[in-house]
Amino acid sequence: MGSRRLALFLRGASWCGLTLLAVAPIACIPDPKADFESYTEHTAQFRDQAPKDGGGIDSAPPTVAEEGLYFGACLSKLAAGRIDRVLRFYTETKFTPDPSGGTGKLTLKITSMKLSATGGPPPTVSKDQTVGETYTVTDTPTSATGVYAMKVGTVNVPGSANPISGRDIVVEDAQLPGKFGKTKFCSQLIGHVTTPTDIQLDGADNTCIYIQVKEGDPTPVLKLDLSDFPPSCALQ
Repeated sequence: MGSRRLALFLRGASWCGLTLLAVAPIACIPDPKADFESYTEHTAQFRDQAPKDGGGIDSAPPTVAEEGLYFGACLSKLAAGRIDRVLRFYTETKFTPDPSGGTGKLTLKITSMKLSATGGPPPTVSKDQTVGETYTVTDTPTSATGVYAMKVGTVNVPGSANPISGRDIVVEDAQLPGKFGKTKFCSQLIGHVTTPTDIQLDGADNTCIYIQVKEGDPTPVLKLDLSDFPPSCALQ
């Protein structure tokens, strides 16, 4: 649990362009289909394993085209296992199932949510509680069970959204592979933190969850025992 606590913040497998910070367009040309196939091949051993502890994401992808709003929370190595140190994101999705059935395509837009006046979570999940840049990844392929791979690039979380130190967080080569579901989904968070410290985030120890909400809903309260965060966001 120590390793997991010290590491649930950024997860992923291969994002070439979800600008959750600042993407380097020349170094990374998106190829969602190739990314997904490569990710599926290289993470098979993890999908075949049962979760180490805690619960998983019991939610399936929609069967019709839908757009949704989610409260995103990432528990990373930087948070040292403390719920009050999660990074929070206003997360918009658009899911389009394949007409032939089974697979689909997911578009994800993520914007950091600023801290409250007391340094805690914002009171509501609302556009007016966001800060900084919005990062978007479009038409990422999903499997029949909702598993997907995404490459983000360089991501910048503003200091006003950082409950750990109040300083900007810069993550290079950020990736967010996950498992999409209608009411709740999760992703791993992988990347190289270069500011305000230098640390590598690996997917198995950094988890993000996304809870479906409506605009203006109260910000969901997360359990202190970390049970809201499925270990490794088991991609199976």
